[in-house]
Amino acid sequence: MLLRKGVNTGAANATVSPPAVSNAASELENLAREALDELAKDNLPPLPNYYQLYFEKALDEKPYEFRKATSDMIESENNGEDEKRMRMERQLQEGFGLFKEILQNVATLFKNVSNMTLISKRRMQEAKAINNPGAVQNLAFALNNDLEKLTAALNSQAIVIKNLYAKSAKIIQDVKGETIYDSQYGIFNKRYLTEQVRAEIAHIGKFHHSSTLMLAKLSDKVKRRVASEKQLGLINRTISKLFMKTSRRSDVVAHFGDGCFGILLKHTDEQNASRAALRVAEMTSGSHFFIADQEIKLEICIGVATLSVSQEAETVMVRALDAMNKADADGSVFVVAPSDENEKVDE
Repeated sequence: MLLRKGVNTGAANATVSPPAVSNAASELENLAREALDELAKDNLPPLPNYYQLYFEKALDEKPYEFRKATSDMIESENNGEDEKRMRMERQLQEGFGLFKEILQNVATLFKNVSNMTLISKRRMQEAKAINNPGAVQNLAFALNNDLEKLTAALNSQAIVIKNLYAKSAKIIQDVKGETIYDSQYGIFNKRYLTEQVRAEIAHIGKFHHSSTLMLAKLSDKVKRRVASEKQLGLINRTISKLFMKTSRRSDVVAHFGDGCFGILLKHTDEQNASRAALRVAEMTSGSHFFIADQEIKLEICIGVATLSVSQEAETVMVRALDAMNKADADGSVFVVAPSDENEKVDE
């Protein structure tokens, strides 16, 4: 787990929070203690699933206004993921239906071709028994009619299949635009990271805590020693696994793009994010690769940027990216992006 001591919570946040937020936080703390006490009474471990169950049971006994306020807070944490998943599943079901129609039309197409093959064979047998030139001409005319009918049917079905394929391709493209997973590295993708940074900035505006974004990549010095894209991909996959191994459950690990990886450190201030960056760098430097009889020690460069309510998610990412590139150019382990002077969270 990433070492982050001294993260400000509880009373520290209360010094900068509005009274309403402070009171709500205090009531929620009492509710959390009640849930933990009930878990202890029933001799159950405080695992997330058990805790959620007992938390909801304790919440049901509270006044309506408190239940509503707490539910609103929980909903804000969900970021509409259930609705997004439902929309995606609906699109996938529609796509499966179109794919089924394509298969049915292909089956009909195959059946028509098979029937035409049988008709052609029958016409050939008929032709062998005919000696009259006029009858042969009539047979040829009948065969030509059969071919024209088949051509018309094939053209019609081809148009149907083409339209179905176009609809399926659009659905696939739409679903692809909603994906949150990077299949190459087995972690979240940039789109999801951006959404999470944007949501976390909104939460900071409500609850006045600190969160940080970390971007990291293999240093250019090491990258120049890697001969092929395949070897580079293997090294980057190792880095992504190390990031997953060192992250907390609440952190968001994602592929930012082009071998650059991001970690959203929720409820983590700049000081503790710097400690986390050092820890990640130390763990990564302990990995070695042997490529073409040469030993390569992994070295990464890291950029750290504190989230701010006065900046868009994309701006925070640019700050972290610039800090990472500066660390790479300077040969530093990590660089902290300059703080936003217009909006600082009291520590």
